[in-house]
Amino acid sequence: MAQQSPDQQIKPLAPFISSSHFNSQEDQDYASTHRKNIRIRKFIQCCGCATAIAVLLVVIVLVLGFTVYNVKDPQVRMNGATLISGTFANGATDNVTILADISVKNPNAFTFRFENAWTDVYYNGEEIGDGESPPGKAKPRRTIRVNTTMEIMAKKLLAIPNLDTDLKDQALNISSYTRIDGKVKILNIFPRKVVVEMNCTITYNITTGSIKNGDNCLGNVDI
Repeated sequence: MAQQSPDQQIKPLAPFISSSHFNSQEDQDYASTHRKNIRIRKFIQCCGCATAIAVLLVVIVLVLGFTVYNVKDPQVRMNGATLISGTFANGATDNVTILADISVKNPNAFTFRFENAWTDVYYNGEEIGDGESPPGKAKPRRTIRVNTTMEIMAKKLLAIPNLDTDLKDQALNISSYTRIDGKVKILNIFPRKVVVEMNCTITYNITTGSIKNGDNCLGNVDI
């Protein structure tokens, strides 16, 4: 058999290099990047949902604030006044106690809570007595009635000049100032302070002891 030339001798094959190592590393990098992208998308979606909910809540609060939960002025009215004790007839110098029937109407959609109401009584611009009514609350769109006891000091009244003229006419025009401090809570969260002021005029008949108040009341509400 003829011998093979050196050029014809079989050359050894090049060593086999597996690419599985590189493919595995690329797969890991791709999986890691994919997971990060998923987390980022979920985070963006959560932020978007939270922002949308917050905006919706703000819109609801604003709508309710300007419609249903808009604070309206409570209405205060003196329904009548009754003589409880005392008289100025026949030169008597006893103090006079008057019971005033006051109603508080709450037109709002939430409860109006108020503290003790204070009343000052005047004659010809001079203070001659005072009164107080207990605290309470007016439920939404309801009216409550509050009794205020006012005491007129005889000594203060008799010390006022020109009183004799009105005594001869058997009638005294007495004015009163009432202040009610209260508050309301919008959505049971946002407190609002409310101050109700009322000025009334009543006519006290010395002979009969009757009291006429009519509709001589002016109110003012500060919110």
